[in-house]
Amino acid sequence: MSGLRRLAALGLAVATSLVAVGGAPAGADTGGAEPLAGDVAVLGPADSPSGADCTALSFPVRQFAGATRVLQVYGELCSQGAVDASTPVQVLIHGGTYNHNYWDWPFQPERYSYVRAATRAGFVTLNVDRLGYGRSDHPNPLTLDFRVAAYVTHQLVQYLREGAVGPAFETVVLNGHSMGGLTAQREAAAYHDVDAVIVTGVGHDFAATGIAQVADKFYPALLDPKFPGLTLPAGYLTTVPGNRLRTFIEPGEVDPAIAETEERLKDTLSPTELTGITLDSYDPAITRAITAPVLYALGQHDLIWCPTTRDCNTDPQPAREHGYYAEGTSYTSYVVQGAGHSVNMNTVAPDFYAETFRWLAGQGIG
Repeated sequence: MSGLRRLAALGLAVATSLVAVGGAPAGADTGGAEPLAGDVAVLGPADSPSGADCTALSFPVRQFAGATRVLQVYGELCSQGAVDASTPVQVLIHGGTYNHNYWDWPFQPERYSYVRAATRAGFVTLNVDRLGYGRSDHPNPLTLDFRVAAYVTHQLVQYLREGAVGPAFETVVLNGHSMGGLTAQREAAAYHDVDAVIVTGVGHDFAATGIAQVADKFYPALLDPKFPGLTLPAGYLTTVPGNRLRTFIEPGEVDPAIAETEERLKDTLSPTELTGITLDSYDPAITRAITAPVLYALGQHDLIWCPTTRDCNTDPQPAREHGYYAEGTSYTSYVVQGAGHSVNMNTVAPDFYAETFRWLAGQGIG
């Protein structure tokens, strides 16, 4: 069975089983203004490898506009030095099968922790576990898609703007990787409440050959020894053991020693988000609605988005010239030389970090 057929069969099996137990597919309206769901809870100091001053927080959120059920999203607010309303804050949004550790990696954090680099550069970071990941609540995975992810992120932005976690931050940046990048695009396009957007590991026109590269690397999370005894609703996926380097990081500038940490910290994935990659990457109406400045970055050797040439320098993804960004939008394209899909996991990650700070400074943020 090909990778694409295997992924389709897995998605059909998951959908059938969840409908049988009362699960409903995602797609409810996520628009509309309403009061925030409650007060942010301070859980205590966060154990961050960044060396920054970090506080663990729990944000009450609604999955859909008008929902009565309140869910909790985990986040770590980090800074170094004095912070006030004028200090810019970056909301860090991880990709599929990762969690907040992606942005604050415990292995050699002097190289791999974006939180460390950003707080040393004067930013505040809010590093979150997206709904369905890490320490955040895990609803029915078929009720998660990028509209839901964007709506939840919008609520986090409003908490920051309204001073729910300290000062009322005047400048908020979304920084999303892979599925987190699709989330950031959706949020910025729908709500226009952020000052800049950074997107990594996301291309346009998701190629069938790209999805075939990863389709057979996922299986039910409940079958994985990484999650013994973990109470999860049926349907969450994760990566098959031993595949993470080949799926997300290679080829590129890679320290093989990172593989153990990748397997130890890997997380789950919603099948509706996995299959939704194609829909979002093909829809220029999303990115054309973004009015904030955008920095769009791919790793040079991202085999998910540049599988044909294996080099995103020579296989550029269509963007403004193919109608993905509106004329007049501040749009910058950047290829992280020597990196694979998960840019932060390559040894050249500090180059990407420095570029984000340079770009933000060019937007008057920093």
